[in-house]
Amino acid sequence: MPGLSAFALDDGVAYHTYSCYARGLDAFNSANQLLDRAPKGRDEDALPVPVAWLRRHDEYEPVPTHR
Repeated sequence: MPGLSAFALDDGVAYHTYSCYARGLDAFNSANQLLDRAPKGRDEDALPVPVAWLRRHDEYEPVPTHR
């Protein structure tokens, strides 16, 4: 899943100052900003899983090979 982290460098020392994941990244996705204003919003209740569009590399259908 995506995430965002911020770091600050002070006198050669890197400090981890902030991290966010999932809904914390909404401000960076303009499509979600528009959907939030639609009558049904993102309509996530209709999805079979919270992020139905997400498939991991081993969850895709096999690609047919032709010889």
